[in-house]
Amino acid sequence: MAIVLENALLVDIDPIRVEPGNLRIDGGRIVQRDQQISRETTDEIVDCGGAVVLPGLVNGHAHLYSALAAGMPPPPQAPRNFVEILKYVWWRLDRALDVASIEMSGRIGALDALHCGTTTLIDHHASPNCIDCSLDYLEKGIAGVGPRAVLCYETTDRNGPAGRDAGVEENHRYLEKLRAEPGEHQHSGWSGPPCPPVRSDGGRGGPPHRFTHFPDAPPAEPSQQFAGMVGAHALFTLEDETLDQLAALAERFDTGVHIHVAEDLADERECREKHRISLIDRLAAHNLLRPKSVFAHGTHLDADAIAQINEVGLTLVHNPRSNMNNGVGYTPVASFRCPVMLGTDGIGGDMFTEAKHAWFKAADAHASLTPNDVIEMLATSARRASAALGVTLGKLEVNAAADIVLTDYRPATPLTSENLAGHFIYAMGSHQVASVIIAGVWALRDHAVQTCNEANTRRAAYDVAEQLWERMARIE
Repeated sequence: MAIVLENALLVDIDPIRVEPGNLRIDGGRIVQRDQQISRETTDEIVDCGGAVVLPGLVNGHAHLYSALAAGMPPPPQAPRNFVEILKYVWWRLDRALDVASIEMSGRIGALDALHCGTTTLIDHHASPNCIDCSLDYLEKGIAGVGPRAVLCYETTDRNGPAGRDAGVEENHRYLEKLRAEPGEHQHSGWSGPPCPPVRSDGGRGGPPHRFTHFPDAPPAEPSQQFAGMVGAHALFTLEDETLDQLAALAERFDTGVHIHVAEDLADERECREKHRISLIDRLAAHNLLRPKSVFAHGTHLDADAIAQINEVGLTLVHNPRSNMNNGVGYTPVASFRCPVMLGTDGIGGDMFTEAKHAWFKAADAHASLTPNDVIEMLATSARRASAALGVTLGKLEVNAAADIVLTDYRPATPLTSENLAGHFIYAMGSHQVASVIIAGVWALRDHAVQTCNEANTRRAAYDVAEQLWERMARIE
């Protein structure tokens, strides 16, 4: 049965286009966009009442493992700098994660994203005491709600050689699983216990998940829900041998390395003091300065580093709220000519709010950005996810994936292609997200989740969070 959205104010972000119209959705795709669409007897007709309808948003850098962190007990001592924030807060949380809390973090994070109109998450996961199959457990939580995701495991040397090796292997195992034929879960090089199937049919079908150098996404079935990258924490917690392993893994799977870069001055300082080389040169020396890499933050990159990144054309992720929360400074986004995505770095999944902060912070810093540049960051996130998943996201066009957000926003002033950014930043918000369709299926309908029992899930999460926090309290 097709879904027909009538009387909608269609808002595209890539490129920006605003016009009234109707959409027909069938088989997970948008199959018709027109001023008039003929009804068929089996169609489900939805009158949008002139409200804004836009493509599902993409979070370019998420940390779903922090979804159960709200209200957690304070650290044993007050952090004095960014590295101590990691040490006393986030590295205690990730070490306390187990199978149940990983899956529940994925589910709660996906629910929060869904209510905000975010339908795809490019996530960066860490759980040092529960690494094996952790991406499957995270995937299972997300799949129970419905969003798409691009996953990786945060490899680091801070937990010793065994932890490092397990992190590399988890990235390898998950990428192999995604590349395999349906129903296969064990592959060469993986020596750990079998991971539980995420779905009862044991597979997800479709062609191999591989990057084609974005922005052009390859044609593929619109049901592709998950893809993978190679994950790494940050250079100041990674040894040279590890960097070489990660680069080789990314080369083998023709994908990118998703890594934190120069989030704080400590990253650059450690490179120069320990390795006698600049951060950007160390990345280049280990083949991580590559077009398919994703660099999160880039807050403290100097002009030479930015020039090298622009030349390579890799993707930067701007995370303004996280940068403010951690007090690490403002990323000079206007200096980057490479693709720039917008992410939350674990502060929820609300891309409306993140976009507002991206603009307000830019204005406060007197950066030479425009509101349209912020919308372009959202478009870039959609393009990158499209390339990973093999579907067209971020567009309300024929053959694009039917990942669609229906809002309650009926503008009281003219809304056009020329002034969309002003409406998006100053008037629109996640509280106006009424319904969400993902791959042609209702995931949220009139503010009610359709894919799981949200009330029961949140009640169960309460107990899981309490146990997680108790384990945290025992970690020094």
